Amino acid sequence: MRKLTIFVQPYLLMCIGVVLLSATPSLFAGENNLKFSLFRYGQTVIETIVQLTKPHSLTLYTQTQTLAFPKMPENRSVEFLDQITERPLFPEVWGIVIYTAGLIIASFTIAIIMAIVLGWMTELLPSIFKKVLLKCCSLLESMPDLFFVFCIQLFVVWIYKQTGWLAANPFTSSKEPALLIPLATLSIVPGIYLFRMMLLLLETEVDKDYITFARSKGISKSAIILKHLLSNTISELNTHFPIIMLLLFSQMVVLEYLFNMNGVIQILLSEQPYETKAMLLLLIVTPLFAAVKGLQKVIFKRSYIHAE
Repeated sequence: MRKLTIFVQPYLLMCIGVVLLSATPSLFAGENNLKFSLFRYGQTVIETIVQLTKPHSLTLYTQTQTLAFPKMPENRSVEFLDQITERPLFPEVWGIVIYTAGLIIASFTIAIIMAIVLGWMTELLPSIFKKVLLKCCSLLESMPDLFFVFCIQLFVVWIYKQTGWLAANPFTSSKEPALLIPLATLSIVPGIYLFRMMLLLLETEVDKDYITFARSKGISKSAIILKHLLSNTISELNTHFPIIMLLLFSQMVVLEYLFNMNGVIQILLSEQPYETKAMLLLLIVTPLFAAVKGLQKVIFKRSYIHAE
């Protein structure tokens, strides 16, 4: 029961925060009276909670454009008329949520694997190389996401021009969504961050007594790194996983625009009802929260068994 409470309590707090955040725009709509704004905000929060209990009544606003031609004999020119259509949120939103959450979780997994593999390989190198890599990681981490996006897109275009082979879609089309390039782009910055943190943790861990004892028993350096250093370092690194997940979610704001992706972020940034935004946020953060908590629990169990 206690283990369930540890998982459920932060999730409930997160859900409350999502509802409060979704209703925030109501504070700035209308009059500048503070008391009236707070009253309207509280009313919006209550209405949002009530609507969330009826998910099949939630709606989604979609903007469409239609062609309009003026009457003859005037000059024939094309005009676009914007129309807002109200449609049921479910089941249309499931594909969008799965696409966005899948990209984030897959990028999260790739970043962790990349940090572990690179950390193990780097620890086998002389100390001077590790210092150089730390400086390179700090430099790469300071670069914006757009730099990596354009570099990867240009690389794909260069390969296509040289060989005629399109390695990956550089942007999302109506027929095929972009997967490989957004996945690689999302993984780079979190991977660099985790790799740098792993190098710093390995430096503090390598001087501890149990490492000296393992060396005195004649255990090889590679075995010490795999069985002891990486295991203990990952258990300390898992405190950074929520930060990484938040970083990935914030990166989606840029990536959905650059790759023309039909994702959750574009819907959240558009004009939508408060309860629709709250439901979309809950649908996207729930699998992310479960992924982080599940991974932390697995790492904690493994480190506990290893310590015994």
